[in-house]
Amino acid sequence: MVYDFFVNRILKGIWHQLKWGVYSFTDPIFYLFLSLGFVGLYVPSPDLQLPLALLLGKAFIEELFFRFLLQEGLDRFFHYGYRFGPLSLANILASLTFSCMHLINQPLNWAVLTFIPSLAFGFIWQRYRSVVPGTIIHFAYNAFLFYQFM
Repeated sequence: MVYDFFVNRILKGIWHQLKWGVYSFTDPIFYLFLSLGFVGLYVPSPDLQLPLALLLGKAFIEELFFRFLLQEGLDRFFHYGYRFGPLSLANILASLTFSCMHLINQPLNWAVLTFIPSLAFGFIWQRYRSVVPGTIIHFAYNAFLFYQFM
């Protein structure tokens, strides 16, 4: 319901233009976001000690972009079909994109290791359709990762 209001009432014209570009990866605006580091600049390198508030903000931005916009948009495009067990094709594609975005500031092994947690965050989105639970789990995961191992 919130998604419909946000997209149909606020971003109706922009979303209409962006949705097919995100689906087909042919829209110049999508590549503009990628080239400007729209998402990649928000991904910290694994050797930094970041303030907890910044980790929470990054988790929220990532969940908002990858779950609320990308995964939900792909789910609607596929009419909520194409499931592989508990995971949807939209979750897998959003998780692949999420992992690829981590290649900008992180080594390959770190980026690959983000795929499995991303599937879990995507499953949380599928289950609750809210960015709040995913943001909390994502924040807890990042906080544990950055403060336990760094």
